Amino acid sequence: MELTGGLVSYLERAVAEGGSGNAAVVHDLEDAFAAFAGAQFALCVASGTSALIAACHAVGVRPGDLVGVSALGPVMSGQAVVALGARPVFLDSRASSSFGVSAGAAARAVDRGIKAVILVPMWGYWDEQPDALALFRDRGVPVIIDAAQAPFLKLDGGLANHAAVVCLSLHSRKPLHAGEGGVCLTNDRQYAERIIAIRNFGQDAGLEAGHLVPSGPFGSRTGVNMKMNALGATWCLYQMDHLVPLRSRFDRLRQRALEAFGTTDAAWREASLAATVSEHGRYGLVAICDSTHDARRLTQVLAAQDIEVDTKRYRYQPMYSAPCFQASGERCEMAEQLTQVAVACRLEVFARFLPPEHAAPEQATRTA
Repeated sequence: MELTGGLVSYLERAVAEGGSGNAAVVHDLEDAFAAFAGAQFALCVASGTSALIAACHAVGVRPGDLVGVSALGPVMSGQAVVALGARPVFLDSRASSSFGVSAGAAARAVDRGIKAVILVPMWGYWDEQPDALALFRDRGVPVIIDAAQAPFLKLDGGLANHAAVVCLSLHSRKPLHAGEGGVCLTNDRQYAERIIAIRNFGQDAGLEAGHLVPSGPFGSRTGVNMKMNALGATWCLYQMDHLVPLRSRFDRLRQRALEAFGTTDAAWREASLAATVSEHGRYGLVAICDSTHDARRLTQVLAAQDIEVDTKRYRYQPMYSAPCFQASGERCEMAEQLTQVAVACRLEVFARFLPPEHAAPEQATRTA
């Protein structure tokens, strides 16, 4: 297969600009994400985990601090906390059908003195409640949204207005992808400057042609190299320039997923969404079954169609079940109940059921 058409010209531009994370095409991708998310600043980094590390550092997380993390988030969310020498405090979900954290868990974490909190709309489902969000805001706890599995998530008032920093992953398994990469979105210039410093060897930041860019000597602040490769950025920019067909494609993928989930007599309902959600994150479909028997039945039916469910790659469990976190001894009752009855699939696994004209934009440019 050979790539033709528009994507080649994008890649050629990245090569011509040197391919580094400081290439102009990376700034163009940042502009595209800022406009897409309604954020003042969008800063590309090396990965989704790098985005979380940079965000935590930006809001003041330091070694020894406690950071609240949704217990139903992926291991990577907690590992970003550990990478900074901080300790995760796992927050239970508010119900056995919800990925949102409970107000009680939020209050207990705040009382323990958490420095920040990471909320995770798993599989694209945002279900955080106003009382929990208000508690974090009133007690001065910065909210970081790990939207790695919810790149299309739209909330009333704008996603960036609900958090200090929103973090995206551009891993190849995500709806918007660059192979590897991530993005930090924020409306706070101080946070943006700190993210640039941690990403660019501790450089300060200044405005240049409308962009907040690294400037001055290395080492002015704490920092390493977390820049995103321009070739990956270009690949993602191509997708950002084709958002209308991408959205249409994910609508069709969701419809095929619903059809596949409906081929069984198992009793289930979709995971909860908050009333503030105007667009689902478009990463996956989650069925909350009435019983563990229904969950097994639904999983078997999907597996018989050779459809990848979450249990095929890894057993979906609360984050603290991972060996690296088991010393915490924490348990979250509602989260554990949810994992027993939830059956989840990435929407992308249904791509083989779509006709060729609904392929991803970069795939549609291929010819035999």
